[in-house]
Amino acid sequence: MEWEEIAAAKKTSLLDLIPPPWRLSPAELPSVASLRNVTEYACNFLNWLEIEITNSSSTNILDKIRSREWTSVEVTRAFCHRASLAHQLVKWTNCLSEICFLAAQRRAQFLDEYLATNGRTIGPLHGLPVSLKDRFNIEGLESACGYASWLGEKKDSASEGTLVKALRQMGAVFFVKTNVPMSMLMGETSNNIIGVTINPYNRELSAGGASGGEGALLAMKGSPVGWGSDIAGSVRIPCSFNNLYGLRPSFGRLPASGLVTSLPGLPVADSVVGPMSQDLHSLSVMTEAMLDVSPWQEDIDVIEMPWREEVLQATRNRSCIPGERNGRLVFAILACDYTVNPHPPVQRAVKMVRQALLDQGYEVVDWDPPHHSIAADLLFRILGSTAGQEIRRAVDASGEPPMQQMQSWYDDLETEPSSTADFWDLCRRRKLYREAYNSYWQSSRERTNSKRYVDGVIMPVAPSAAVEPGLSGYYAYSGIVNLLDYTAVSFPVTFADKDQDRQRNGLEPLSEADEVIARMYRKDFFHGAPVGLQVMGRRFQEEKVLGLAEAIENALQEARPA
Repeated sequence: MEWEEIAAAKKTSLLDLIPPPWRLSPAELPSVASLRNVTEYACNFLNWLEIEITNSSSTNILDKIRSREWTSVEVTRAFCHRASLAHQLVKWTNCLSEICFLAAQRRAQFLDEYLATNGRTIGPLHGLPVSLKDRFNIEGLESACGYASWLGEKKDSASEGTLVKALRQMGAVFFVKTNVPMSMLMGETSNNIIGVTINPYNRELSAGGASGGEGALLAMKGSPVGWGSDIAGSVRIPCSFNNLYGLRPSFGRLPASGLVTSLPGLPVADSVVGPMSQDLHSLSVMTEAMLDVSPWQEDIDVIEMPWREEVLQATRNRSCIPGERNGRLVFAILACDYTVNPHPPVQRAVKMVRQALLDQGYEVVDWDPPHHSIAADLLFRILGSTAGQEIRRAVDASGEPPMQQMQSWYDDLETEPSSTADFWDLCRRRKLYREAYNSYWQSSRERTNSKRYVDGVIMPVAPSAAVEPGLSGYYAYSGIVNLLDYTAVSFPVTFADKDQDRQRNGLEPLSEADEVIARMYRKDFFHGAPVGLQVMGRRFQEEKVLGLAEAIENALQEARPA
């Protein structure tokens, strides 16, 4: 069978798994011209209970199930329905890669019966629907990850990783897996099987990548919480583009086994997994729940570091000291990385955050570290040492063409070190860069009025508020966190506005990439797109960086008009 037939059969099979009453007719699919933002359009096809459930946070859902106000079956069915609408709506959406609605409802029925019989829940996530990026192996489902040649193999229980097993043990309900780009190494989501995943807030833009299907689904409220993976921004980019929150932990803090990969055996710059959600608190809930099951006992790559509530509380305490400034959190801001100027909506978001923090009495300083473009170059050279060969192998196995954004990885042998010595030299240079960055951070107390170290660095996730499909390609803002193996939380700030975010002409380009990216911005085209930023902490500071994000969110809320 030709790859076109294989891909078409897979796409058709997904639609066939949507119950007929939930399928939309062509007349019910609004054109992009008539409706750019479809984030709430699904409500036209939901009943009042489904709307209430799917508009709720994960903690509210868990509380309602524990109190027996809602059943697990009701919750699961509501999210299955909304997810099916999301898949159809976002420009004929393409946010899902696997559907298991029937298995999910059977699981929910079991959980309801367990609660009724035993008078208690099975675990802290009892009845909570959880979506997963296609990389996560789940028994009975495929993990094609954008390759037609990887279709046809349903995974067994032995292939599941620690995170999937732990989520199930805690009572989570798996109901969908979400679309990823071919190879999982792009900042947007497109492949020859499912297609392009579009941004629900502005359907002329991409949902980002590589966890773009997850981002689009969460933006459509088709899932209360999801899990993605991040090797150069793949959690944070879709969160920034889709008005979401996402956590990028340091490698070894959360279990990342049971994931398929285009980078087998890479000894450095490993992918990490992190939660994604419409609310910040869910990131803490999911991270704490995962650490409470001691994943280091099952996954040899996870360090034994339980959830540290005292670190989170200490960070919170430093964000609310009435009348006291010297003990408060200190933030640094990197508004531009000196290689590519962010687009006007992103620049405005940075200014909004800076002013909101200053208004709340925080100390804010500028950040001028070793150039991030150096880090991005090193990161992608390291990834290219394995990725080019693996991408060619997976693509050639089916005969499908590589996606446009993957063509250079497919073609360019120069992206691969010619010898083992070259590869380890890249690793040496990575170590030197990390040492230089650490030294700069250590010296930060010399530049603060309080003589305290900078607690977190606020900066863009990408130079634009989403991207036009096919035009992603600059990852220095996101990739720096991966090269350093630092922690980061992405958070929403505002939306692109054609009246506030006007073109800025006549500026001297900082680089060739800056000139190219500047030309991409058109204020009317980007209007309505979410704009997110990230706050970066040092290694293994997951609890602290979540607390920093809380402080930023609270400051932004105080700054917004009542």
